[in-house]
Amino acid sequence: MQTATLSDDPLPTRRAAAIRNYTMAARAQRAYFGIHDQSNCLPNPVPHRHEYFQIYVNTRGETRHYIGGSQRPIGPGTVSFVLPFLAHYIPNAADGVFHVINISKDYLLPSLDLDVFELSEVPLSRAPELAPFRFQHCLDFRFDAADTQHLQDLCERMAQEAQRPPGEATASHLLIRSHLLNLIGMVWRRYGEEFRLCEAQGMVLQSYKQAVLRCIRYITQHLAQELTLADAAQASHVSATHLSHLLKSETGKTFLELVTERRIERAKTLLAFTSASAAEIGESTGFGEPTHFARRFRQVTGSTPSAYRRRFQREGARTWDE
Repeated sequence: MQTATLSDDPLPTRRAAAIRNYTMAARAQRAYFGIHDQSNCLPNPVPHRHEYFQIYVNTRGETRHYIGGSQRPIGPGTVSFVLPFLAHYIPNAADGVFHVINISKDYLLPSLDLDVFELSEVPLSRAPELAPFRFQHCLDFRFDAADTQHLQDLCERMAQEAQRPPGEATASHLLIRSHLLNLIGMVWRRYGEEFRLCEAQGMVLQSYKQAVLRCIRYITQHLAQELTLADAAQASHVSATHLSHLLKSETGKTFLELVTERRIERAKTLLAFTSASAAEIGESTGFGEPTHFARRFRQVTGSTPSAYRRRFQREGARTWDE
């Protein structure tokens, strides 16, 4: 096991507020999954973070992964993992051959009804998929030529499925996830003992500030009520000014942005899986008047609540909302 290197860190704390935050909509073909390679990856010239999980599969070329306060070497056959909201940066090698995979929490961990900030508290026995993400700072995931070719094949199959037409969405949804779990399973087979040792020793890649966790829990538990920064700060045991700074530095978002995001996500789930009216859903998620709910929902999703529900019912799964 290798320990994290802290020198030459390109992600100093004083720059945290300036680090850009990416969403799935900006970086993926679908609302739950996206994959790119060296020929079509989007520009990534500076340290950044994103709201989704990311896997970087390197087939050829040498570079480094700057993640949090650590550096990890990347060579042929290296797979790197990134937790949501964690500042990182991988300079692409000039001759590099690689795939970048973006995955939403609900697609990677469909059985966990938790916020991404609460995942650090989940035992690996409950969610083994988290292991490589959680221990990226102290392990390098390297594979020989044969396994690297298998990893490359899995990535190419995922990329092919991601381009399938909407009529094949069900099969693509299942096949992409099976290839993704195959990839993570390969990492587990080779590094499973190291994962268990890291967990036993309490080594985690990132433990979000407790005040941030308390704030997220407060928001989630009180979505139907009027939410203020002052009340959230009191529940988080910090001042409003300090909480505002923590939220921005750790998530890249303001308190109001986090509240709106979680209200919209709850509304989408209720529209998809219940028969409640839009007015009832708007009230239960804290939007109040139906017109206000419809307006904010459309601003965020580009769709009215009723159109979103119809689309879900037609396509058959929330995760196909592209």
